[in-house]
Amino acid sequence: MTKCSSGKIPVDEQVRALLEQMTPDEKIDQLVKGRGFEYYESDGHHAELSPAFRAEAEKHSFGTIYGILRADWWTKRDFSNGIPPKSIASAVSSFQKAVTDGKKLKIPTLLVEEAPHGLMALRATVFPTGIGMGSSFDPDLLRKIGKVIGKEAYSAGIRSVYAPILDIAWDPRWSRVEECFSENPFVVAVLGKAMTEGLLEEEINPTLKHFVGGGHSEGGHNQATVHLGPMELYNYDLLPFRACINAGAKFLMSTYHDIDGEMCIGSPFLQKILREHLGFDGFVTADAGAVGRLKSLRICETDSEAAARALRTGCDGESGQRVIENNGKFLRQAYQEKLISDADLDIAAGRILKLKLEMGIFEHPDAFGDPEKVFGSPEHRTVALEAAEKSLVLLKNDRQTLPIQDTIRKIALIGPNADHRMNMLGDYTAPQDAKDVITVYDALKEECAERGISLRYAHGCWIRRKDRSGFAEALEAARESDLIVFVPGGSSTRYGDVKIDPVTGASLPPEVFDADTCEKEGGEGTDRATLNFSGVQMELFRELVTLGKPIVTVPIAGRPLLLEECLNGSSALIYAWYPGMCGGKAIANALFGKISPAGRLPVSLPRSEGQLPVHCITVGRAAYCDADPTPLFPFGYGLSYTEFTYSDLTVNGRSVSVRVTNTGKFASDEVVLFYLQVQKFPFLRPAKELFAFRRIHLEIGESMVVSAELTDECLGRYDREGNFVLSPSKCRIFVGPDLCKEIEIY
Repeated sequence: MTKCSSGKIPVDEQVRALLEQMTPDEKIDQLVKGRGFEYYESDGHHAELSPAFRAEAEKHSFGTIYGILRADWWTKRDFSNGIPPKSIASAVSSFQKAVTDGKKLKIPTLLVEEAPHGLMALRATVFPTGIGMGSSFDPDLLRKIGKVIGKEAYSAGIRSVYAPILDIAWDPRWSRVEECFSENPFVVAVLGKAMTEGLLEEEINPTLKHFVGGGHSEGGHNQATVHLGPMELYNYDLLPFRACINAGAKFLMSTYHDIDGEMCIGSPFLQKILREHLGFDGFVTADAGAVGRLKSLRICETDSEAAARALRTGCDGESGQRVIENNGKFLRQAYQEKLISDADLDIAAGRILKLKLEMGIFEHPDAFGDPEKVFGSPEHRTVALEAAEKSLVLLKNDRQTLPIQDTIRKIALIGPNADHRMNMLGDYTAPQDAKDVITVYDALKEECAERGISLRYAHGCWIRRKDRSGFAEALEAARESDLIVFVPGGSSTRYGDVKIDPVTGASLPPEVFDADTCEKEGGEGTDRATLNFSGVQMELFRELVTLGKPIVTVPIAGRPLLLEECLNGSSALIYAWYPGMCGGKAIANALFGKISPAGRLPVSLPRSEGQLPVHCITVGRAAYCDADPTPLFPFGYGLSYTEFTYSDLTVNGRSVSVRVTNTGKFASDEVVLFYLQVQKFPFLRPAKELFAFRRIHLEIGESMVVSAELTDECLGRYDREGNFVLSPSKCRIFVGPDLCKEIEIY
């Protein structure tokens, strides 16, 4: 390694020394992001670098290599041709050796991977998707999840992961809602910061994404225009980025879309906000294909112009090219055409070099542990189970249907997601070994066997296919039962003939979406115009209702679906989202009362698509002439198996406290939500603003005083220019079902 990597020399001096020795071509190499999953050959046991990659690596270095461990239907990597944990260390070493061999400065590459809800590698731990994690309202849990992802990544030599996701889920038609923590920016900020801290504790740098405005796109279309005013931008969408950058995040991903006609990548306006307002001094990478959109959308005429515009407006790293020889090609053309200068290259290359030096990659470029022991370890699966349990949201429980009573001796388990492993997991998930994922059927079979309960399973129907041939078996099983557990929902996994964008990996809407062959109705690029349960799921449900049996419905899905009919026909309903590899066990634990489900809705559930958007960041809604304007269930709603009493709401200066008592018959968690309503302020504000939340556990009869602080951040607002305004005002504080106090803040 070059002597410039010595920790005894200040990092900034090391960066300057490196840049002085580098040619423009070598600096551009540091801005290249290679697509690692395309650069090796594997028999599922041992990986060898491809001849094409070796040839290119002899000529050019790679500042970053993305996704050598990524396995899914886009990368076409699985157990037969991917990199298993036992081979990771040698594969990482091979990549680093190829990048540094023959180079005068021997600058190692930065290895990055996807990890929105678990490292996207074979046999790694899979957590609930973002919307499920958001339902937990538990930053301590998100910190633990960050640490698990960090430990698994670090053991494999990965030093940055693409997480947390900081988009705000305002439109449930959008295909990526499942990746988001919440529709509430404050919840996204708190949970995103907690995951960031967990990753950083394990020496993994999070790459925050997507900057900025995801979740607001026209019609819920992925990559479509976002209409976002400056006050919304400063107060809502930037809030999570502000929190995570202040926590120490040094990597960030610029997104595909435009805001009010200006592309987020190549935006001087957003560059100024990022570097000056947010104080971000780290490295910005482009989302896959984002730079190329500057040309395809006619902002720039040539690829070199697009590359130059992105670089000069603060996007340091390119998107990553499908053709290996094209990595860095357009930046080199831009330099030759004098569209970018040596100073531009020094700024961008300097940023990535500084971070590599600070992370110690020069001294330790290889894997740090034994991924075979770390990936999916019992300790990590314990956290995955905890996350799945805390993600469950109980929306209805008439006549104490749940937990399942001892009088129930025959259960019929029915539905397309009752025994489908990949549909437990959501998008951005690697292929799984069957033994590593617990379905609802797996877990109920075990529980029922222990309790002497007869369990009969019937698939019943598919997610999107119109096939009704399974109805008869399902109805027969239901007739013989004391209780029906119905598990409908969605699918973010590829089925049938789904066309994939080779650049971004997102689904491409086919000219005719054939529901007879394609089950996929969610996941990146699979936007929806409707939010009903797809296919014939509700037809089957209606027939089950006619039998007069109690029905417990457990939707497993990645977005809010229209629940009203399902809710009316069910005795109990638990929304499970995509609960991860231990999701089936968590659901069984809730059904049989081993835990009390206590998650809260991180998003409002609409009554119809026509009332969208229906999120909680609103000043109030006038009535429609033909429909109820309120959501079916509001943000923050959720039941448990017990009752809680709130009392003694006290405000002392800026400290707010309330006493919460478990007055019911089950030990349970409770999520305490603190809301603020500003009575007088220069700018319009929502009717109620969440300013704190605490998840607590109370035994039967136990009481706890829960406190929160009224900070400047929650009391003030940013104006159109990004200036923070804190004005004397009257406020109301709301906690629990009916407690309220009016105060004055100066």
